[in-house]
Amino acid sequence: MAVKAIAHSYWRSIKRGARTFESVLDPVKEDVRTLARADVADGVITQEEYQQYIGESYKPADETV
Repeated sequence: MAVKAIAHSYWRSIKRGARTFESVLDPVKEDVRTLARADVADGVITQEEYQQYIGESYKPADETV
């Protein structure tokens, strides 16, 4: 499943501090979580930053093959 384009915009705004995760529309929240998890996996943000941005503990996405 592809991440919605608007999720990228929301995620950038959250990292800049211009928006909170709570203000993200429900249909887009999972995509924003996916982008945040990817940034943790890529070393762009820490697990602690993930928790600050998203408001929940970091849990890696389930791997499916």
